[in-house]
Amino acid sequence: MPARPVSTRTIDQLEDDIVSLSQRMNASEFEFLMLVLEFDIRQGWKEYHFNSCAEWLNMKCGITVAAGREKVRVAHALYTLPRTAQAFRQGQLSYSKARALTRVATPQNEAELLAFAIPQTASRVEDYCRYLRNAERRASTVDANRAHRNRYLSRTSHADGTMTINVELPQELGDVVMKAIEIAMADDEPDEGSYFARQADALVAVARDWLAGGNDRQTSSADNYQILVHVDESALRDQGGKSDLPVESVRRLACDGSLVEVIENKQGEPLNVGRKHRVVSPPLRRALLARDRTCRYPGCTHDKWLDAHHVMHWVDGGETSLANTMLLCSRHHRLLHEGGYTIEKDFKGVWFFRHANGRTIPEPPLYEASGTNASRDASSHEIGEPGPPLYLVTYGRSRSSPPRDSQHSQRLSA
Repeated sequence: MPARPVSTRTIDQLEDDIVSLSQRMNASEFEFLMLVLEFDIRQGWKEYHFNSCAEWLNMKCGITVAAGREKVRVAHALYTLPRTAQAFRQGQLSYSKARALTRVATPQNEAELLAFAIPQTASRVEDYCRYLRNAERRASTVDANRAHRNRYLSRTSHADGTMTINVELPQELGDVVMKAIEIAMADDEPDEGSYFARQADALVAVARDWLAGGNDRQTSSADNYQILVHVDESALRDQGGKSDLPVESVRRLACDGSLVEVIENKQGEPLNVGRKHRVVSPPLRRALLARDRTCRYPGCTHDKWLDAHHVMHWVDGGETSLANTMLLCSRHHRLLHEGGYTIEKDFKGVWFFRHANGRTIPEPPLYEASGTNASRDASSHEIGEPGPPLYLVTYGRSRSSPPRDSQHSQRLSA
């Protein structure tokens, strides 16, 4: 027979029983993970001809493969974090907290993180650990690339005449979509339908506007929307700290973004908020458009949604100048920062592109009226040198200079 939903316990007794049972469940979860760890080390799942322990957990324990992989990862991580494992064993940590801590904890910072995590809520621990991991340049770049690979959109048409659309995007791209929906909602009547219905209407309005050619889409994507990202300057310099997004993604956004310096105390309370500065000034952007015209990546002809990329990032001391910037389309800009290729100089001081596997990416030959074929650099001029005059009329905003104080936190709008 099922248990009665209401008992004679007082509310205080009921709360105590729930908390006590939760602690016992935490301890049992730890014991379960240690058994999984041993089973994985001894590769017991191979007898079933599975590819991993996660697949065995899916069949034997009813745990999805994705959740199983995470449990195996946490189990292995706990083996190297004795203090975290002990707190988990004693029921002081929930699985949610332990999972978050194992993403960023090391033997060096384990004690400090544990002292923070035990009294905090699970959601706050997860947020804090995500900010810390985002500030780890190498680890968070792996996360950013995984999020990019896993992006998808699917649709399902139903017999009742409706359609369901599911989409998964990296955080910064999802923010772009939601910003467009938010702007489109501003024109709606606030009392027409629920908030969710109005969001659906706004998404349709954005699609109709695109099909009608309502957006000029001529220059940088940053000229058309604004999204706020918070990041410690120390994280931008790969020196720890916190970041809303994977820090390499933030560095990409900061190449051609607007900056607002925010000086904070140790409690995170703003002491001073500076003025917004544009990293790339409008005159510099006009010069870049005159020189590059399209994306600089070899063979790419995109002339819309162009970002001004700092070859040596301004955070690392690179100048915001014509000689140190070039135009890249949003796709190749993302690939550059998230590890798809690099930009280097040859012995003549001319920039060239190198694939992540080490191979040089050749410039395609350009046909010229004089009958000579040459690469884009050789046929015109090196970056920073004056070329033939070109008169342009452009609209939009651009960016400006980096902050001065390395202790400042940053607010970036991209």
